[in-house]
Formats: sequence, structure tokens, C-alpha cells
Amino acid sequence: MTPDPAVPAGPATSPPLARLARAAVAVGVVAFVAGVFSGHALAALAALDASWLFFAGLSAGAVALAAAVRIAHGGWARTVLPVADAAARFFPVALVLLLVLLLGARTLIPWTRDASALRVGGLALRQLLSSALVFGLGARAVAVARRAGPGVRDPERVRVASLVYVLGYVVGLSLWSFDLVMSLSDAPPYTVLPAYYFLGAFLSGLAWVAVVAAVQDRGGPDLRHDLGKLLFAFIVVWSYLLWALFLPTWYGNVPEESAALLRRWTGPFRPVSAAVLVAVFAWPFWLLFSERLKRRRATLAAGAGAILVGLWAERFLLVVPSLPASAGGAAAVLVGGGVAIGVAGLFLLATSGGMARGAPTPG
Repeated sequence: MTPDPAVPAGPATSPPLARLARAAVAVGVVAFVAGVFSGHALAALAALDASWLFFAGLSAGAVALAAAVRIAHGGWARTVLPVADAAARFFPVALVLLLVLLLGARTLIPWTRDASALRVGGLALRQLLSSALVFGLGARAVAVARRAGPGVRDPERVRVASLVYVLGYVVGLSLWSFDLVMSLSDAPPYTVLPAYYFLGAFLSGLAWVAVVAAVQDRGGPDLRHDLGKLLFAFIVVWSYLLWALFLPTWYGNVPEESAALLRRWTGPFRPVSAAVLVAVFAWPFWLLFSERLKRRRATLAAGAGAILVGLWAERFLLVVPSLPASAGGAAAVLVGGGVAIGVAGLFLLATSGGMARGAPTPG
């Protein structure tokens, strides 16, 4: 079997990490099957939806980061481009997981239960086409950059492919947020949500690259400082979009609109919402404010890691509170947690080449 030319080659992940990832995948498969056959299919599909939104978004966001660097002639990031590019390895896996998710659409998405087969098929076709667009353009952007070589032959072609991908990324992830988040609720749609989602996906891709760069000590203190500044900037933008979602809902005080936010700020979801705000904004804001701390491997990894965990939890907040209360319970939590662990294992296995040191890809 020949290697995929669209993604950077790299050695396999370390044996302990590979074993852990395979074990996680096994847990996820068992949890999903058990959930489907034990009456907790909704919990299994909701966890798959939330985890897919996170890991597919992270992969697409990391490739978007590499594309943005190439568009802007960002030579400073040359040593971490292989990590960002390697996220494209998850694209085929994400497409398969999306197909599984769409097969359970009538269980997960309320309006599909009474809809015609034609409408449900339209939903599936729209999601498959938008995902194929994002993944195809992303793989092509990575492949064009690799073929350009270390000297970046034909730089205009690299930048055009990167720009086309960024545009496709915005459109595709906006459709993901519409069908896989807003369609779960009968509340009026929040028009800022697509931008909030694809910006969060970009932030998660950036945080992933920063974590790997810190763990592997890629590029030294100057690179960590640059990554820390980018993380600091984008957590502020993410927080601004979250505030833009909250503020008009609060001062409008329309019950149909405010109910969706209140569900996430009451009951068991309130501590999760508070933890997300701390993990994605408050903690990294304090940790990455100082130039000295941004240059340290430990503090950059701690800040970026907190952002990743917080955004993963935030994807569950986008999905789970929209489900009926009857979908909860200890068994549902176990099923959902197992499915989430399984998707994480698939991501680690698919992107393992990006976590190994290698020659930088062209910028």
C-alpha cells in the first residue's frame, strides 16, 4: 500500500501511545455498540456528534492554520507545519464517522423523525458533500505544498490552494454547525454560531499544534512565544464571539431564544459551562499573558492543553443540552464517555505521523 501523497509521511507513534490509542478505540467501539443495543442509542450518537465536531473541526482547523501561514508567508512557523499538515490524516476517518452519524440521524435530530426520506436524504447529502469539500480541498492544499519542495517552487500555486481551502473551510464548517448543532433544537437559530464554531475549530487546531510543539521542543523559545501570542489573540476572539452570542439574547429576553442559553447555565450543565470558560479563556489568558511564560514549554503546553480540553467539553455543551432530559442517566454518561474516548483514540492513531519529528514542510 503506497502512502497517501496528500499528507506528510512520518514514523509511527510511540508503542505505549499506540497501545493506549488502540485501547481507546476498542473502548469506543464497545461503548457505541452497547449503547445502541441497550436503549442508549441517543447518548451514543450525541457523544459521537460532539466528538466528531471537535476532532473533525480540530483537524480542519490545523490544516487551516497551515494554509493561513502559507498565505501570509509565515516562515516563522516552518518547523510546526508538519504537525498541522498531519491533521489531514484524520480526514478519511472523519468521513467514515460522519456516515455512521448520518445513519442515526432519525434518532439524533428531532425534525428528521417525521420528515420524508427525501428531506433526510438531503441532509445526508449536504453533510457528505460539505465534508468532502473541506477534506478534499484540505488534502489538496497539503499535497500542493509538499510538491512545492523545500525551495517552494511555484509559490503562487501553494497560496492559491491554501486560500481556496480556507474559503471552503468557512463554508463547510458553517454547514456542520447548522445541521449538527442548530438542527438539534427547535429554538431560533443563533446566526453567530457558524462563525463561533469554525473559529473555535481553528483555535483547537492551533492549540493542538502548540501542545505538540511544546512537548517535542520544536523551534525553541521564539517559536513558542509566537504560538503563545497567537493562542492569546484567538482566545480573545473566541470569547468575543461567545459574548456576541450571549449579549443580544440577554437584552432581547425572548423566552424562545433565552431558553437554549439557560439550559446550559442551570442544573448539571452549569459547572461544565463555568469550567469551559475557565479552561478556554481565564486560565490561558493569565498563563499566556507574560512573554516569559509564553516561552516556556510547560506553560505553553498547560495553556494550550487546557484550551483543547475546554473546547472538547464545549462541543458537548453545544449538543447534549438540546437532547431530551430522559436521555441522561449514569448508563448514558458511561456510553457517551466511552464513545468520546474512542474518537480520541482514532484521532491519535490517524495523526501519529504528525507527532514525530520530521523535516519541515514548505512554507
